[in-house]
Amino acid sequence: MVKIRLRRTGAKKQPHYRVVVTDSRAPRDGKFIEIIGHYNPRTEPATVEIDAERAVYWLSVGAQPSAAVKRMLDKLGIMAQVAAVRKGEVSVEELAAEFRAQAEEEAAMEKKEAAEAAAAAEAAALMEEAAAAEAFDEGDEVEAEADFEELDEDEEELDEELEEYEDWDEDEDDDEEEEDWDEDEDEDEDEDED
Repeated sequence: MVKIRLRRTGAKKQPHYRVVVTDSRAPRDGKFIEIIGHYNPRTEPATVEIDAERAVYWLSVGAQPSAAVKRMLDKLGIMAQVAAVRKGEVSVEELAAEFRAQAEEEAAMEKKEAAEAAAAAEAAALMEEAAAAEAFDEGDEVEAEADFEELDEDEEELDEELEEYEDWDEDEDDDEEEEDWDEDEDEDEDEDED
């Protein structure tokens, strides 16, 4: 017999389950035929994601859900759709087409919401830039001018120090040349004496 039940995954003391279609004789975490959803009891509220199209298919061919999976399917409204298929009111293909249309609508809504969120974020950024531009008023301009004046003064001081250093360096070079010249003359005199 084919069953739809939970297969435990996740770490120790952190359960996460897969909703699987499996042979009833297989162990809980053993072989399975197909994964049709996920269940996470650790979130608030618990997260249940089940592929409704595949669940309806398996239920229509005779798969039996476990008690926990049956509660999940009831909450999602899938069991009511299976009852309609069994009574002949709706075919599996019609339900599958309906599920695909709903999935496309949800995807379009998510895309639209993402675009709106991006536009809102862009508008907020523009508003912040405008607010920052308004904050730069005349007082800020005066402060900026004072800063430039300080920089000019610092630059003039540096220029003066550079000139003093260059003058000092030239004096040192002249002194060294004189010493070298004197030494050369002393050497020439010593050679002449020999």
